[in-house]
Amino acid sequence: MTNALYTFYDEATAILAAGPDTQHFMSYTAQCLKKTYVLMHSTLGTEASLEIGARGAEYSLEMANTYGEAISICALEASPRTHAFFSKAVNYKKIGVSYIHALVSDHEGAADFYEYVYDGMEAAAGMSSILIRDLKQHGLLRRVRSTVKSIRGDTLIENKFKNIRKIALWIDVEGAQYEVLNSLSKSFERGVINSVYIEVEKEKLWLEQKMLDNDIIEFMNKHNFSQFLRDNECSTQYNIIFVNNMYNCDISFFFEHYRMLLHKAHTQ
Repeated sequence: MTNALYTFYDEATAILAAGPDTQHFMSYTAQCLKKTYVLMHSTLGTEASLEIGARGAEYSLEMANTYGEAISICALEASPRTHAFFSKAVNYKKIGVSYIHALVSDHEGAADFYEYVYDGMEAAAGMSSILIRDLKQHGLLRRVRSTVKSIRGDTLIENKFKNIRKIALWIDVEGAQYEVLNSLSKSFERGVINSVYIEVEKEKLWLEQKMLDNDIIEFMNKHNFSQFLRDNECSTQYNIIFVNNMYNCDISFFFEHYRMLLHKAHTQ
């Protein structure tokens, strides 16, 4: 698919994703993008799916329900509390998802992981990370540190998906995109990753955050990926689907599918 066509998709989707100025519709764009990404794997020929920063692995579960045993599926969640809770609540093995308690970063061994907790409540969704967040804007939260197993993305792919090409990534790591993408350098060079769904930030939310949205777009472009679709999840964060240019698939249908989903929200 030509770069000109990708540019058209990027520009048109940005307008679509902007939508009405309501948080409800912004969140709805994220739901539409997720559904579209799941469907895209049928055309991309995806053989394996890796979800990094999975929480309850909702994306991986939907992949398993859609494709069954046709795709090898692995999901990682770093939070000890979150992983323990969902491991008891869901029989991942029976469904066909390998649900692992670990984080992905650019070094092997162990790493500090931080959760932000309201007293007497579970960790605040969307704030747990290997990075430290400035709590001045979140005065009611306290930071809880855990030591969690750290795996390089390349090591994980070599161990879980050996001899498999066409691997799809889902990355939702709350500011730690640099550490995760850097850990996948060999996999990007080998061309085994066919698509990436990644949450990005428009502004720095974590103290040592190294990449914002434009940095991630530049990184992906350098590795022969182009933007295909994006959403408008909230004012500071959004999600982008990137597709590897070497996989010359006609995925124009999925742009129309995403547009149809967004239009449906307009008319309801």
